[in-house]
Amino acid sequence: MQKIKTSKLRFVDEEGRTRIFNGMNIDDKLVDCTEFRYKLDDEFFKKYKANGLDIIRLAITWQNLEPQPEKYNESYLKSIDEIFALAEKYGVYILLDMHQDLYSQNDGQSVGDGAPSWAAVTNGAKPRMPYFVWADGYFLGRWVRKEFDNFWNNTPVLGKGLQDRYCDLWQMLAKRYGDSPALFGYDLMNEPFPGSYSTKMFARLVGGVAKTIAFNKKVDRSRLIKAALKKDTRNMLDCIGGDVIRDAVHRIDPVEERFDLEKYSPFLNKTTAAIREVTKNGIVMMEQSYVCNSGIKQSAPPITVNGVREENQCFGPHAYDFAVDTPLYQYANASRVKAFFGEMRNTQLRLQVPCIVGEWGGCSDNTDTSWFPHAFELLDFFDEMKWGQMYWDYHGDDMDAPLMQMLSRTHPVAIAGEIISYGYNRETDVFSLSFDSGKAGESIVYIHKPFIMPEDVDISVIEQYDNGASLIAIKTDAGRNRIQIQIKK
Repeated sequence: MQKIKTSKLRFVDEEGRTRIFNGMNIDDKLVDCTEFRYKLDDEFFKKYKANGLDIIRLAITWQNLEPQPEKYNESYLKSIDEIFALAEKYGVYILLDMHQDLYSQNDGQSVGDGAPSWAAVTNGAKPRMPYFVWADGYFLGRWVRKEFDNFWNNTPVLGKGLQDRYCDLWQMLAKRYGDSPALFGYDLMNEPFPGSYSTKMFARLVGGVAKTIAFNKKVDRSRLIKAALKKDTRNMLDCIGGDVIRDAVHRIDPVEERFDLEKYSPFLNKTTAAIREVTKNGIVMMEQSYVCNSGIKQSAPPITVNGVREENQCFGPHAYDFAVDTPLYQYANASRVKAFFGEMRNTQLRLQVPCIVGEWGGCSDNTDTSWFPHAFELLDFFDEMKWGQMYWDYHGDDMDAPLMQMLSRTHPVAIAGEIISYGYNRETDVFSLSFDSGKAGESIVYIHKPFIMPEDVDISVIEQYDNGASLIAIKTDAGRNRIQIQIKK
């Protein structure tokens, strides 16, 4: 496997080719585990590759890795070792994601995951189960705010600061997996939450939404009122489209900036420095805070180590529609989600780093195809941005599920030059690719169905899969290259 690095807005391999990655999140949010939740065996990896997937965001938790202070869960780590070994065998990259939701499960008192209970300092605030959906703890949970405040403040637990312990954990993982050819990198914390900064954020959010609904001319208030009277939630949600999102949330930006500069950026720098003490391998991923998933401006600067910009860093944004985790998600509004990702594109350009979408999707039933139009619209947007993506999430039997009708798609894998544009037209079944190259080279493209071999392009099949898909190599000359491939219907 080739080592992946970054070059401005691109991921590149050892040959300097632009790499576009497509994959899934595979998570283990369970607690008190002796091995990883899913058995990812040879059969899984064969099907994963056959469906055109080549990266896994492997979501693991502090709880399972360090159930007791400074006592790492060796049996659990051995199951991760096995995943890395098979990933290397089949050419699949692993992004290690230190996952959390609501900071901790608090010994079963909340629906959270992430930190072990010994690292969850609530200052007396009592955890509880959700009133509505799991995430309401972020809005209404004083215990969550206190836990994050103590983490960001590096509050000592048993004589050592929480962040210091977290850095030790990452350093252990970097030592263990830093030399693996399958390592893509380190996602330092899933959807970090601003703690007490959020109190002012949510107050401003309520005010901003109310003001937008009341006065913004882009909002169809007549339709909104009619929908409200009929209790038509779908039409109510559709009245708040992507064109008004920034109007509704921009007042939160200054508070988010304070969190990013005062707490989040120092954490990123500190944790990255701990990793770099033991290995230079692997790309460090910056996420945005949980509240930025809805289009709020992220303001953290690029990651630095001892004052020097980290060479290999990337951005991994997340976004879902408001209706996520509810039955209304089949009616998700793509314009809203694209507006969220549009603000994240601004962050990428400001940071001048490559981007791969860390989470999107969120359909709770991977057999449901009714929301595919929404999904395809987002995938097309990612292609336009030249972003790879990692879908949320794997349910254990998805390699043969209807979900693959959406995720298994023709796309560039390794392109010998700088990509100008690419995309797959689902109406004509034509894949188009345009790129500039300074020299002759070989590019790799995944084709999800049988295709008609073009006469004017030097193409060879690298691998043919049982599902009719193939991995192809395309030899091209220096200069502007334009390629079209007709997929068979």
